[in-house]
Amino acid sequence: MHAIVSGAGVAGLALAGRLALDGWTVEIVERAPGPRASGYLIDFFGPGYDAAERLGLLPRLRSRAEHFDELRSVDASGRVRGRLPIALVEQAVAGRYMTILRPQIVAALAEAVPDGVRMRWGTQVEAVHDDGAHVQVLLSDGDRVEADLLVGADGVGSRVRQLVWGTAGGFVRPVGDLLAVAWIGDDAALNADLEGKVAMQLELDRQLVVAPLGEEGVTGFAVLRGVGAADARRAVAELGVLGRRAVRAVRDPYIDEVAQTVVAPWVRGRTVLLGDACAAVSLLAGQGASLAIAGAERLAEELAFARHPSDVTAGLAAFERDWRPIVEREQARGRRAQATFAPHTRLELEAQRAIWKAAAMPGVAQLVAKAAGGVTKAR
Repeated sequence: MHAIVSGAGVAGLALAGRLALDGWTVEIVERAPGPRASGYLIDFFGPGYDAAERLGLLPRLRSRAEHFDELRSVDASGRVRGRLPIALVEQAVAGRYMTILRPQIVAALAEAVPDGVRMRWGTQVEAVHDDGAHVQVLLSDGDRVEADLLVGADGVGSRVRQLVWGTAGGFVRPVGDLLAVAWIGDDAALNADLEGKVAMQLELDRQLVVAPLGEEGVTGFAVLRGVGAADARRAVAELGVLGRRAVRAVRDPYIDEVAQTVVAPWVRGRTVLLGDACAAVSLLAGQGASLAIAGAERLAEELAFARHPSDVTAGLAAFERDWRPIVEREQARGRRAQATFAPHTRLELEAQRAIWKAAAMPGVAQLVAKAAGGVTKAR
């Protein structure tokens, strides 16, 4: 059996690796010229952690994980207003948790992909023809490839979705009026001042998180309400001391609208959408990478014993039937989490600040950690 996977992100690489191990011939097409260096610092736990363990990926992921002692809530002047030991977060999820940069997840998955998988960088799908028995794909390099399955794992702006589902479906739905900015930079002084801790600042319509990397690097992300991409740096700098220092360290920022993808159905003929192409939960849900790996494993399991075209069709139907309710639950949770990331009213802001002040009281920190379920809660 032959599969073409569009997208060399978390979902696409996880699926390609598992399908190849199951005996499929797999080709990955990726429109970018190479792996993306920037990306969010995320909390990795939940169903993706379990799937990564079953796929044998945990050692590779753990070797790339970041390690912090504490999450600190700070104000505009940089003063610490609340503390949450990371050990309590780990206890809340029974230790099945790590904090890791998204590009490092991609690197670990790419390293695990078997040698026989063909990677086509700088290439995208240009046309798709499904005759019922096979799917023929025209690529931007001029090649025509026939396969048993086409997988659109190419993100929120999925090219495969545009070609097969069209562009009039309103599939990308903004979550509030939120913009997300992530970056990796070099600032030895800021790195040292963070003292191995993650700093988080929460203001009206704003959240900023900054964390140290290695000896000199820093990473950060911000969630901004009512701000355009051109004004993102200014909005972060206006947050105060931490914001100004973070902006000076910014290198290669990744800026994106906070949005979810809602597509029905996920399957059309011999084409299926996977990950953010059909089921983006947004960084507010904090489970994007986890669900991408778990969803890829679920799809591969449904296709593991496919030997004929009808087996592929049945496997795709079973995947959507079983996995869609899980995704929809996480999407609903993400929509409810807006006030946590960018409180829109004074009442929402003071409620969040009160939680952090209470975290310093004996016994309360455990409850905060359990509710948070992670440090950064990004994708």
